[in-house]
Amino acid sequence: MRSLVVLAALAVTVCFAQDNCYINEGGFTCCNKELESVMKSSLGGSDLVGSAGDIQKGAEGSLGGKFETVVAHDDFAYKSHFQEGKSCKVEKDGQYALAWQP
Repeated sequence: MRSLVVLAALAVTVCFAQDNCYINEGGFTCCNKELESVMKSSLGGSDLVGSAGDIQKGAEGSLGGKFETVVAHDDFAYKSHFQEGKSCKVEKDGQYALAWQP
């Protein structure tokens, strides 16, 4: 049991290499409150492609620069490189979304 605690502490340290990252209400890592807000307001309905496009347009409009997005009905793992902490994953009404600035 002791080794599990050490591993958990190590994972948290790696996750939060940037000071502005946090665990959001859905239990996912997010590094920008404004991006999280845009993502949550854009999710909904059954059109995943439309939701991804809405997130991308909203993020690019409010935060500037280009964004990449993924939206799915099931949870997924990811690894990404992003700029200045502009990365976030959320869940709303059974839809999972990830957005980041490459």
